[in-house]
Amino acid sequence: MTDFHSERAIKSTRKQHRCEQCGRAIEVASPAHYAFGIYEGDTYSTHTHVECHAAARGYAELTGSWGEDYPWFQHMDRDIDWTGWLLEHHPIVAERLNIPPVEDEVEA
Repeated sequence: MTDFHSERAIKSTRKQHRCEQCGRAIEVASPAHYAFGIYEGDTYSTHTHVECHAAARGYAELTGSWGEDYPWFQHMDRDIDWTGWLLEHHPIVAERLNIPPVEDEVEA
């Protein structure tokens, strides 16, 4: 069976969706990213915030995590050091995931 994947940007959603990256709501009339596909005979579809999609793509490109290793931030182990990268490069997504900012150490 042939696998299939298609994705597109949505300028304005018609209904509320749940972001597959951060788990938060994508509000009505918000931009979003949509993907649909068939993997090993099963269909899937995802909606993500535009910022969450950009963060996941950036992290996948940085680490070579494609296919089954693609990063889904809300399901990733926080003991692995991806949160620092996310805080530095995609602070909006880090905030959605409730990752606290690293406070600068002050010398006494």
